[in-house]
Amino acid sequence: MWRGVAMLQDVFVSTSRVRAFVRDVLNCGCPESVFDDVRIGLPTLYDTHDVEGGLEMLVGGRLLVAVVLFQRLADPAAEIPKILERGRQARDAYCFNRFRLAVVGVHDESQRAQLEALASALDDRLHLHLVNQQDLGFDQA
Repeated sequence: MWRGVAMLQDVFVSTSRVRAFVRDVLNCGCPESVFDDVRIGLPTLYDTHDVEGGLEMLVGGRLLVAVVLFQRLADPAAEIPKILERGRQARDAYCFNRFRLAVVGVHDESQRAQLEALASALDDRLHLHLVNQQDLGFDQA
């Protein structure tokens, strides 16, 4: 069984893991220089609306990434838009170029298009990624 929160925190213990996640999973074309300054921790710039296990990554002072577990969202259709808006506010307040929300776990595929459209409708510097556990590249046992 996947340990969820603890495993999520264990995944991002190094800059190389963050680089692989940002480039390969989130498909971000950030220049190599942004990875010279990576800060990883529990949310510090914004409130993930009490989603237990949420994790924040500040990448090169340019990219703000939030990672939350889908299984921890009581009502994804209501909570994801709130997290996106808070992320957008934090992105703008702290002068980041982009905000990316990665929601990890089993997703309701019927909501995928609706949620992705919502993120892109807010603005073009806000991105939502629905990520499978396997894409994080660690043993789920």
